[in-house]
Amino acid sequence: MVKRKCSKESYCQFLIATQNNFTATNFATLTDSISHDSISRFLSKTKLTPKVLWEYSKPFVSLSSGYLICDDSVLDHPYGKEIGLSKWQYSGTHHDVVFGIGLTTLLWTGGQEKDEHIPIDFRIYAKDEDGFTKLDHFRDMLKTARTRGFNPELVLMDGFYASLNCLKLIREYGWIFVTRLKSNRLVSTAPGKENRRPLKEIEIPEEGKILHLKGFGMVKIFLIDFQNGNKEYIGTNDLTLSQKDARRAGAQRWKIEEYHRGLKQTVGVEMCQSRIKRSQRTHIFCSILSFLALEKKRLEDNISWYEAKRKIISDCLFAYLKQPMITLPVKS
Repeated sequence: MVKRKCSKESYCQFLIATQNNFTATNFATLTDSISHDSISRFLSKTKLTPKVLWEYSKPFVSLSSGYLICDDSVLDHPYGKEIGLSKWQYSGTHHDVVFGIGLTTLLWTGGQEKDEHIPIDFRIYAKDEDGFTKLDHFRDMLKTARTRGFNPELVLMDGFYASLNCLKLIREYGWIFVTRLKSNRLVSTAPGKENRRPLKEIEIPEEGKILHLKGFGMVKIFLIDFQNGNKEYIGTNDLTLSQKDARRAGAQRWKIEEYHRGLKQTVGVEMCQSRIKRSQRTHIFCSILSFLALEKKRLEDNISWYEAKRKIISDCLFAYLKQPMITLPVKS
């Protein structure tokens, strides 16, 4: 049999179809037409950039509506000390420093009934290689989104990304941000050093309070008690925003948490065991593209990512039971 070369399409289809073993070894075992060496060469020699992802994501977004959401996640590799791109870094999931690969994503959602999870850009945190921090990556993705013509209703992000440079860039573009703010951010009822106090020392009424954020300007701040029991300070540069709107924005921000969970559970973004950095980058890209295919299926057929994957197995079981390949023993 003539062996085929591994391609982006074949590798992504493997990630979509397999249920729990996302390794190249398993891929080679499941197909007799693509060798393990071909898979390894594909991963280590192929360069797939975030710009390529945009060509696939573009049909699913609206440039003039919806929300842009940014957050990061650590792809855990606790036992892979030699795995490329892995390093010690803080994980919000574990609330501790863990060993893994940092992935920062810019997600688009329309915020309507479908609640889309469309990754439009991503960056891998590798400061030792490129010198970029996560905040640098966020600003770079915002600039790229601006160049592509995005004019979102809101830009949503976690408190880590609410640095002055990021907030000022969003304001410069004429966009509105809604972000969580840390309780130690310095604010005042009017500009001036003598009036500054940590946010936690300010009494925030239910309808919100307009305050001067140090180094930025006037913002409206809410103290919102969410259903999970957490209380968060939410800040925005839209001084007319209501608490109801702030709560709705906070709920939309959760979409990126759902995305990161789905990326890990359905397409094995953490499961590449290669030590080669380029292989890790290629696998991460293909995982994101495979997730986008599952999201497309969810939007079209109204079934979850997990049900779409289970259906692949159930269809195989149906075909087997219709014509079993293993016969029962015959009575003697």
